[in-house]
Amino acid sequence: MISSIFSEECAYALMAEVGATPKPGLVDRHDSGAHTDMNYDTFAASTTAIVPYLTRMFEAGQAWESKDFNALFESIRPIGIEAEKAMFAATDGVNTHKGMIFSMGTIAAAAGLFYRRHEKFDAEKILMLAGYLCYDAMRKDFQKIDRKNPRTNGELLYLRYSTKGIRGEAQKGFPSVRTVSLPKLRSAFSSGQTENEAYLNTLLTLMANVDDTNVLSRTNTVIQSYVKSEAAQLLKIGGASTSQGMEALKKLNQKFIYMNVSPGGCADLLAVTILLYRLEQRNPQ
Repeated sequence: MISSIFSEECAYALMAEVGATPKPGLVDRHDSGAHTDMNYDTFAASTTAIVPYLTRMFEAGQAWESKDFNALFESIRPIGIEAEKAMFAATDGVNTHKGMIFSMGTIAAAAGLFYRRHEKFDAEKILMLAGYLCYDAMRKDFQKIDRKNPRTNGELLYLRYSTKGIRGEAQKGFPSVRTVSLPKLRSAFSSGQTENEAYLNTLLTLMANVDDTNVLSRTNTVIQSYVKSEAAQLLKIGGASTSQGMEALKKLNQKFIYMNVSPGGCADLLAVTILLYRLEQRNPQ
């Protein structure tokens, strides 16, 4: 059953992201990065809790018959709220995957809808479809923001920096995944990199190219530019594929811990990238 395959790959992608080690400022197998309230086991518990809901979103897309894409997105929003509750229950109130539930949930519904029509997975087309699904809802969400009383970090950052964060990324069909991380991951595996190398190098590529609202919410635009520069420099010396790069990664992790920097937005995009890459590998040959 295709939903079982989706569920399996979804769980794999979430744990592959957190398991990639060493990551700068992020939870991995060695430490908790710039986080004091979560660790690898917290992410494992959260993954177990949310995957059934992400699978339900995939199944909702697979069963969808209407051409009203916005209605499909609105229909999965309550499932997302249930997923958040399950996550908080599993982690004793720690927000491990709230942004991921939105991103991967939207993509899950798009993947289910695409599979219903084509009986295969195509990462780029699924991402564009995800953008169509949520475009109208995201436009309305931004219009409803109370400029005098923003309710979330994302709304505050939008008002302060005009950055739309993950909602803007989704609205455009996840261009950072389509044009940055998916090509990088494919080329990494084509060149014979191990999974850990490929995932770390893809993460660094995202960090060098994406404005991460997780970084902005903890710091400022100067530190955001610093993060991009450091990631780009690491890639120049081979990233996770060289001993020099791995040592630099470990040192950057210590710097980010000290600076309270966590590129969690890029980590979420990495998990999405891994999921889509692996779904394509499950297509009939």
